[in-house]
Amino acid sequence: MNNSKIFLCADFGTQGVRVGFIDEKGMLISVAEEAYPLLYPCVGCVEQNTEDWFAAFVRAQKKAARQLSENQKKAVASVCICATSSTVIPIDKQGKPLANAVMWMDCRASKQADKINVTKDEVLKFCGGESSAEWLIAKVLWIKENKPELYKQTWKFVEQLDWINYLLTDKLAASECNAVCKGHYVSKLGGWKNDFFESIGFADYTEKIITEIYPVGSVVGYISKKVSKETGIPEGIPVYEGGIDAYLGMLGLGVVNENSLAAILGTSFVHLCFSKKEIHMPGIWGPYCNALIKDFYVIEGGQISAGSVIKWFRNLTANDSELTMETLANEAALSGIGAKGLVALDFFQGNRTPYKNPYLSGQIRGLRLAHTRGDIYRALMESVGYGTKNIIDTMEKGGVNIQKIVACGGVTKDPLWLSILADICQRPISLVNTSSYAGIMGCALVSAVSERVYENHTAAAKTMIHETSCVRPDAASGSEYEKIFARYISYCMEEIEEKNEQKDSYGK
Repeated sequence: MNNSKIFLCADFGTQGVRVGFIDEKGMLISVAEEAYPLLYPCVGCVEQNTEDWFAAFVRAQKKAARQLSENQKKAVASVCICATSSTVIPIDKQGKPLANAVMWMDCRASKQADKINVTKDEVLKFCGGESSAEWLIAKVLWIKENKPELYKQTWKFVEQLDWINYLLTDKLAASECNAVCKGHYVSKLGGWKNDFFESIGFADYTEKIITEIYPVGSVVGYISKKVSKETGIPEGIPVYEGGIDAYLGMLGLGVVNENSLAAILGTSFVHLCFSKKEIHMPGIWGPYCNALIKDFYVIEGGQISAGSVIKWFRNLTANDSELTMETLANEAALSGIGAKGLVALDFFQGNRTPYKNPYLSGQIRGLRLAHTRGDIYRALMESVGYGTKNIIDTMEKGGVNIQKIVACGGVTKDPLWLSILADICQRPISLVNTSSYAGIMGCALVSAVSERVYENHTAAAKTMIHETSCVRPDAASGSEYEKIFARYISYCMEEIEEKNEQKDSYGK
């Protein structure tokens, strides 16, 4: 009889939840997904109905569980989930939501973020120098200032992850991952810093947010009788604390030490790496201490417009009924390095890092009537590659050593784009057995360590995750790209200067 433990893992994304059962060797036994809709009640506002989340989870969990044998069902040892961060829910004392969840990409709290940043408080040094309108505290302040009755009625403002864990266990706690990365919790400064919260008009923060912090991998609680009856999940098994979806995806790619970059290559790009040193870099988020693994700092970079740029371009040419992705890729390949003189800026929704400027705009420089669809397509792919290299270069200037990239996401299915990224960044890009399900694999890895199947994350990753292929950079191509990259940086500086001048003129 196989005594191998099985872990129930769930990844709550922006548009749906993925639930999987993974054994202690890293094998994905079964997986199922269920979608839920986004709501757009006003300009800049994005919300979700919280009831949709758990209903989707139950459906997906039951689908995945039907693929298990009876012995495998009995072997389910624990639960761990990851979820979007900065997705905020106001709840009452019974844990019931009082309104829709405010989603992570909701940008209504920009003024509140400015209010936080003007303090120049030392807590901001640990999130790259400034807060974001996306994050928890700014959103709570917006509700306090714009919906005072809702604020008054709310017992706690909680993250998506914390609320789902509460539904599973009847225990309300906050993940250290979310608190450190998105909530201005800094253990080095004593955790929650009272004078900082007082300075931003949130002196009652201890009453309104969860201040009980649980490290990733600690026991939040145990599956309740009610949940067990509804889902079939064994009653009483532990629920281990998870974290932000991209961060757990980092672990799920096997990036558990320094010198590797986890790259989540999707609609947007998220770049994550570990550092043993406390490194502060302008334009880069972090250092986030103990956000995932004790005594490690997480450093984060990101690109807003990545896969979304390519989707936008494909939509522009969608009237061509014969156009396929393969056709576009072939045309881009024929264009060659440098896209016949075209250089694009990947700022189609502003810049997340390293410039942190939402006002920057996308451009395509050098256009002539002789340029083809394939040239433009190639230039856009290259522009995202330059943006990635810019982030890596910034990290390395700050003292982070990145020897290789481990990737997941939709872009990994595009061989041409992967080769462009590898050549521009001059680093190998590894794909692993978990590249298509990194989020739930990260949860499984956390569970395996917490269950003491493995001594630490390194040992777990060595067994559970392995490389399946690798795209290696071409040095000659890299030399050509280096010259074009210098032009890209020059155009970035011009765009930044122009937008700063416009901003100054608006203020006069």
